[in-house]
Amino acid sequence: MPPRRKKPSVPRHGSDPAAAAAGPSTAEEEPPYIEAFGHKYHHSGRIFVPFDEKEQQRMELEHRLFRHCLNGALTATRIPLNVEQILDLGSGTGLWPMEMAVRYPQAQIHGIDVSRIQKTNAVPPNVRFTIGNVEDPWPTPPDSIDFLHARSLAGGVTDWPALFKQAYEKLKPGGLLEWTEVAIQIFDFDGNFGDAELCPNFLNLWRDVSRRNNIDFTPSPNGPEWLVEAGFEKIAQRTEILPIGDWAQDDKLRTRQALMNTISHQHFTNHCGLLFTKCGWTREQFDAVAPTFFTDIEAESSKPYTMV
Repeated sequence: MPPRRKKPSVPRHGSDPAAAAAGPSTAEEEPPYIEAFGHKYHHSGRIFVPFDEKEQQRMELEHRLFRHCLNGALTATRIPLNVEQILDLGSGTGLWPMEMAVRYPQAQIHGIDVSRIQKTNAVPPNVRFTIGNVEDPWPTPPDSIDFLHARSLAGGVTDWPALFKQAYEKLKPGGLLEWTEVAIQIFDFDGNFGDAELCPNFLNLWRDVSRRNNIDFTPSPNGPEWLVEAGFEKIAQRTEILPIGDWAQDDKLRTRQALMNTISHQHFTNHCGLLFTKCGWTREQFDAVAPTFFTDIEAESSKPYTMV
């Protein structure tokens, strides 16, 4: 069960003066950006996930992966059929809000993302997008959201407790939150689920540059504590195996494995460029050490996997 908002003892009143959200539109000129390792990153330098075409391809592969993990569903949460207000944080290309709009035509669905990369040629009438950083105040009044969806925000959030505090304030009493992240951890499938973590040299290096940039790409282990501190209750966790390599046997895991292999190998540099360049690395230095990530994994395990 996803975390549920407690009913406050004192009702809140008022509305956010920024409640009018921007509708979908296309900028006439490309906004400024930072380029690193051939990828385009938000000009603020605070978002370590790029927004270019290759990253958009990765986002859509990940969307397919998550739907497969959910047996075709769009959420693990059982959302009431009469849901009215849905907020999606980190909408990316907008696939999730637009698919939800078809399933819940009576709901108003609001997506927020720092980059204007949403597919605006076929936006359902009950979907709107706002361009903004999810760590800033959201353009929605307090106590107004029935269901809040947050997925793959790691790399763009520096203050997770503050994010969940705002989520609690924006949700209606009894409102629901679903948050999903892929763990940047590699495990060995030796029969002890989640116990045998592998730490290739490159992964340790990557974690070091992440700490130096004050960014956490694997926040989910701390999630329950943050949610409790924010005021949520009835918190439940769900974990799925994502195989890497060529060891999965059944059809379901093999489908996940194929998607994970594509994401891992074809989009390996997406989340590395800004991290490493801000720590003084050149592309040549990075290319000299990055391949060890896969060779070390293959040497240490015949059944590597990560988790979502």
